[in-house]
Amino acid sequence: MRILIVATKPPWPPRDGGRLVLATTVDGLVAAGHDVALVAPADVDEPPDAPPLALLERVRVARRGWLSSALGAFLSGRALTVERHAHDAVSAAVGAAIARFRPDVVHAEQLQAIANAGPALARRVPLLLRMQNVESSLWRQTAQARRLWRWLAFEARRLRRDEAAASASAHVVTLTRRDAAALREIGGRDVAAVPPAFPAELPAGAPVNGAPAVAVAGSAGWWPNRQGTRWLLDEVMPLFARTCPGARVHVYGGERVARAGVDWRAAPDDARDAFPAGAIAAVPLLIGSGIRMRILEAWARGLPVVATSVAAAGLDVASGRELIVADTPAAFAQAIADLAADATLATRLADAGRAYLARHHDPAAQTRALVAQYASARTLDA
Repeated sequence: MRILIVATKPPWPPRDGGRLVLATTVDGLVAAGHDVALVAPADVDEPPDAPPLALLERVRVARRGWLSSALGAFLSGRALTVERHAHDAVSAAVGAAIARFRPDVVHAEQLQAIANAGPALARRVPLLLRMQNVESSLWRQTAQARRLWRWLAFEARRLRRDEAAASASAHVVTLTRRDAAALREIGGRDVAAVPPAFPAELPAGAPVNGAPAVAVAGSAGWWPNRQGTRWLLDEVMPLFARTCPGARVHVYGGERVARAGVDWRAAPDDARDAFPAGAIAAVPLLIGSGIRMRILEAWARGLPVVATSVAAAGLDVASGRELIVADTPAAFAQAIADLAADATLATRLADAGRAYLARHHDPAAQTRALVAQYASARTLDA
């Protein structure tokens, strides 16, 4: 099958969850023998990292400002975050790729990519929209957490409307059954859930100091991730530091952190470095949707995971079986202390996580499931 993917950002290097989902998807499709082309915008100042496959067309564009995007959203009727990703140059590149590549299906990665996928609809090429998250849910949760940000609630309503419109014009795939059900509730005519492909085993990074070492992903660009990191450092860390005075928290990426017991590093070029061998992976998310790829990657790299129920939502897991779920500072701190004191527990959880990956995220099986959805999109469009 010939598949043209329209993305909101290049998947390589896979330095965040969204890029990682797409990178593993492309790897699986190519390994299965499908022809893949990909069009994505890239910031004009983004370094030209060479993708592992010669299939990516980067369209260099200047990032749109919020004021310009707000005016465009008013004129187009789109949600602000969707409008901000709309670029005439990217849309033109998609049209040219359709003419040149003649895809059997166009895969739009994320709701925002729909803004540049117009040529697929205009030329009646079957369109599949994969929603890594339910965007309206994320914005609604953020609005509730940041009560002064009333415009976020307004944006959530506009996103909900855009999600309904997109679901009416494209075959929609989500990463979780929960998200699929949420989209059906707002009028999605045909929504399927296909968990992402992910390998069951990957190498861990070099060990780092700390007894225990706790690894957490920072983020400068998405407020819920910053909120979760602050919660871990402000509310949880002081508690487990009492029982584990040798503990160190290693934050990878996001806002620079300078405080006792914390080592901050820029997001590494090699993802394995953010998962040091022998560390505990903390995923302290308080707002979320979709699947936390950091949990999957921690399992693959052999790290035990402590996560909030929000972070673990979308996975068919049980606390104490594949990971430990903790929603209060005291419970989260106790989970870290328990793992630090019980190497057998840490190994058992990590092994169970890898077994979960093999059952639910096998690359070959999940690639076949996604290709079946491409076939469904073609049938619906016929």
